Amino acid sequence: MKPYRPPSEPHPIRDKITTTRKELTAALIERDDEVDLVLTALLANEHVLLVGPPGCGKSLLLDSVMSWIGGTKFNILLTKFSTIEEVMGPVSLAGLKADKYVRVTSGKLPEADFAFIDEVLKGSSAILNCLLKILNERTFDAGDGIVRRVPLKLCLAAANEWPSPDTGKELSALFDRFVLRKTVSPIRSQLGRQRLLWIRDHTPRLSTTITPAEVEEARRMATALPWSNHAKEALELILKELAREGIQPGDRRQFKTIGVVRAFAFLNGADEVLPEHLEVAQFCLWDDPIEQPQKVAQVIAKIANPTGMRVTQLLLEVESVLAGADVRNLADAAKAAAKLGEVDKQLAGLSGNGRVEKARLYLREQLKKLKLASIESV
Repeated sequence: MKPYRPPSEPHPIRDKITTTRKELTAALIERDDEVDLVLTALLANEHVLLVGPPGCGKSLLLDSVMSWIGGTKFNILLTKFSTIEEVMGPVSLAGLKADKYVRVTSGKLPEADFAFIDEVLKGSSAILNCLLKILNERTFDAGDGIVRRVPLKLCLAAANEWPSPDTGKELSALFDRFVLRKTVSPIRSQLGRQRLLWIRDHTPRLSTTITPAEVEEARRMATALPWSNHAKEALELILKELAREGIQPGDRRQFKTIGVVRAFAFLNGADEVLPEHLEVAQFCLWDDPIEQPQKVAQVIAKIANPTGMRVTQLLLEVESVLAGADVRNLADAAKAAAKLGEVDKQLAGLSGNGRVEKARLYLREQLKKLKLASIESV
C-alpha cells in the first residue's frame, strides 16, 4: 500500500472545502463521518440519505451545508399527507384554460440546484415516482410531454427509520437512488456527552461560502483523480469477498461507487485514489440496511485499511475504559490510566495516514483529563 501524499499544489476551492469540513466536524459532535459523506456526495454529484432517531443532528448538519452553498434551494418535510404540488409545483390555471396540463415549477424541486428532503421515505407513491427520474436521470416532465433537464446537483435526505420489510419493496427504487446511505447513532463517548450537555450552541459557524460554479470546478478536479493499481485491485477483491458473503450490490451501484471513492480521495487531499480511500465504499456497497452494512465495513477495512480498522477498535477500547472508570477512586483512576497507556503503545506501533496521530492526540487529552479529575477529587 502506498503511503498517503498531500496534493502537490494548493487550490483555493479545495482549501475552502477543507476549511468547511474542519468547521463542521468541530461544531457537530461525533458527526465526522456524516460530514464527510455529505461533502463527498457534493463532489461526486450523488445524493446522500441519513437515517436515525430524531435529535441526532441530521437536520443541523444538512441545514448548515445548505447555508454554505449558493444557488437555488428547495426544502420540504414530507408526510403521508404531502401532495405532489408541494414538491413539483401546482398545475397552471392559465394552462388549463388553454387546454394544457402543465405544472408551474417555480420555487419547487424541478428548479432547485440543491434540495433537502426530510422524511423522504414517507412521501406518496406519486411523489416518489417523480423523485426517481429527478434524482437519477436529473429530468422532469412538467406535464406537456417535454422531458427537461433539472439543475439538481445534490439532494440531501433524512429519515427517522429504515424502510420496514412491508414497505421495503415499494421504496426499493427510491432507496437505490441514494448512493451514500448511513445510520446516524446517538452520541456514544463520554467526552461527546459532556460537550452536548455543557456547550449550549452547537450550530456550525462557517467562515466561507461556495458557489455552484466552484462546486462544479471541484467536481471536475475530483473526477480527474486517477486510481492507483493497488486501489483497483483492492476494490475488485472487496467485491469478490462480498459476493462470497452473499452481498452483491447492483451494477449501477458498483459503477457509481467509483466516482464516490474518487470524490472522497479528493476530499482527503490526495492526488490519486489509494486503497485507504475505499473506506467510504462501506456506505455504498449494500442493499439491506439492517444486516449488511456492518459486514461490508468489516470486509472493506480488512482488505483496504487494516490500520484504520485497528485504530477504530482501540478507540472503542478507550471509550470503554473511560466509561467504566471512577475518577474519585485513585486506585481505579490509576488502573484506567495504565490501560490507556497500553492503548497508546499499541497505537504508536501502527503506521497510518494521519488517523493514528489523531487518535493518539485524543488519547493523550483523555489521559490529562483523567489525571486532573483524580487530583480534583482528592
